[in-house]
Amino acid sequence: MIRVKYILVIAFISCFFQGNAQIWWEKRTPHVSVWEYPRSNSMNLLDREYSRNIHFGFSLGLNAFDFSQIHNSGNTVFIPGQGNVILYADLIHLKPGFNINAIADYRLVTNLDIRFIPGIFFGQRQLDFYRRDTKGLVQSMPITSNYLEFPVVLKYSASRYTNFRPYILTGLNTRVNLSNTINVDSERYIELKKLEPFAEIGLGFDFYFDYFRMSIEIKISAGLNNCLNKTEATGYEYYRRSLKSIHSNTAGLTISFEL
Repeated sequence: MIRVKYILVIAFISCFFQGNAQIWWEKRTPHVSVWEYPRSNSMNLLDREYSRNIHFGFSLGLNAFDFSQIHNSGNTVFIPGQGNVILYADLIHLKPGFNINAIADYRLVTNLDIRFIPGIFFGQRQLDFYRRDTKGLVQSMPITSNYLEFPVVLKYSASRYTNFRPYILTGLNTRVNLSNTINVDSERYIELKKLEPFAEIGLGFDFYFDYFRMSIEIKISAGLNNCLNKTEATGYEYYRRSLKSIHSNTAGLTISFEL
């Protein structure tokens, strides 16, 4: 995760200096542009885009859902058949999920847009509980989460390089958990909170075609609060009591299409 953050910072610096270098050069030499390359008809899309401040689209994405911080309580709990033990939880195996979003984009100023990207987010995780004394596995707990999400992000784009333009983005996302309740039949003995706020940061690349713009984007979402609810499953209270707090985390790859 640290390496990914470094990549995002480098991308931000590159976008910032590339855009400002072009503005500085064209002011000094208005009759020459170092960014002038052979143009195709797909350039017309950019002209149409800047003729209006708002446009729409949709996106499809794959994601990996994680618990970035798992704080175990360290309390001794009683497990039937095993006696008094101390449990600790860990998430080892990441499972893929996917999301579908609509896009509403409003251009605030040149190269800076605000985007509202509501959608449906499907993710799954597996929380494993172990005995601290023997390191033996006690329970593998599947946690499937379906969310309605409402991201609001700022997108800063570098100046176009022929039909290609990099960008970075940052913002906040509120997710509404539609499947946060305990389900003993599916061996899910903990409950997550209904609302989860996330901070988001990402980078991407726009590609301009004749009639639409396609974007490829990598984004990280970090949970801002403890998403663990206080509710305990009757007969399985020891799982909830072995946990103090957990935070969600997401990494995703998205392809979007905009007019």
